[in-house]
Amino acid sequence: MSKRNILITAVLLIAAAASGGYFLKNSAKNNSDTTDDAPVVNVPMPSSDGRTTFVGEPVPWHLLLADASCELKGEIKYLNSKTYDNQDAMFIYRGVDNPGRNVIWTVSPKDDILIGPNIFSNIPIPNGESLLGISLPKNPIAKRYELTAKMQYARLVDEKGDFVVAGGTVKNFEKQCKGKTVVVLP
Repeated sequence: MSKRNILITAVLLIAAAASGGYFLKNSAKNNSDTTDDAPVVNVPMPSSDGRTTFVGEPVPWHLLLADASCELKGEIKYLNSKTYDNQDAMFIYRGVDNPGRNVIWTVSPKDDILIGPNIFSNIPIPNGESLLGISLPKNPIAKRYELTAKMQYARLVDEKGDFVVAGGTVKNFEKQCKGKTVVVLP
């Protein structure tokens, strides 16, 4: 390559870099403008390292100043004894403090159905959702079941029972989940 070609290539690269920087600077400036019509979104304050979601570790108390909640929805339709179609059967939860907390399931009519999740150890906390996993007994007693659940959680509370971030006592709670999930057998 001749010196002239090298010089032309260098000038073109510098010009491209300068124009790219100019456009990036101007687009960042234009994107930073706000209007009064912008929606306000409430998000959890991050932990000291900036995280708001945790897997396999406790959640900092300052992210847990509201009550916990949970909800079940959807339906599971079995196609045969081992295969089912999950029709948006979800467990939705908010405010779980520790991965060791349990989900306690109730099956109606009572039968030996296995349901998950039943512990928060490998799913994101404090907030999230999980598809349900179901395993039927060898000889189910019904063709239709209703699943309900409650979940465990804890809060740091002061002597008045208010949630605090420091200086309180850990108090355990159970929250009955709203809704239900229906399981239908063929």
